[in-house]
Amino acid sequence: MPSQTNLLSTSVGTVVRPVKFSRGRLLWVSLPALALLLGGAAILWLTGNNPPFQGLDDAWYRTMLASRTPWLTDVNRVLNFVGNSGMVIYCSAVFLVLLRRHRRIALFVATANLAALGLTHLIKFLVARPRPEDRLVAVDSGSYPSGHVSGTVTAMLVTALILGRLWMWVSGSILSAAMIYSRTYLGAHWISDTIAGALLGIGLTLLIWTAFYSSRRRITNGS
Repeated sequence: MPSQTNLLSTSVGTVVRPVKFSRGRLLWVSLPALALLLGGAAILWLTGNNPPFQGLDDAWYRTMLASRTPWLTDVNRVLNFVGNSGMVIYCSAVFLVLLRRHRRIALFVATANLAALGLTHLIKFLVARPRPEDRLVAVDSGSYPSGHVSGTVTAMLVTALILGRLWMWVSGSILSAAMIYSRTYLGAHWISDTIAGALLGIGLTLLIWTAFYSSRRRITNGS
């Protein structure tokens, strides 16, 4: 009888279907996303964290404050865990499952997620944007960009790229949108911070994907 390990490897091999995108198509999405992210960071730095879009941030923030209810707060506290520790657990599990038969894809998973984490905290440190005051959760470093959103978007996009299935694109998009809402509802971020986090996750993940895979270069099992 085949061992449980072999059965798991066979199952994973059947599920993994990397998405085929041309290098040019990936760059047309990733580079503008990263440009917008860095442009927002530059505006915040140059204006001393008093950007021209602060009025939009304030308006959204007031809407979130007015919409708070006990049950919504409980739901968003769960998302607060999901977007931090939950994503670490999830990405680690995906990496370990892929490592035996799909080492190159496992390397992509690790590279994309660690790079997103590193770039997020580098920009936070350089910009040092203050967070909203009326927060419902504990926070650590600067507000721009949102680490919960960048981590969630990166993890979901990575999974969608390696699985190549519509349901993953849809579910990943829903979770990412929920995380954007959650971070502003909890008062942990301005809405522009969460948009920047999404841009970081999309732009950096697709840029790294070009180094691992395009329609002209296929990732093979164990390569």
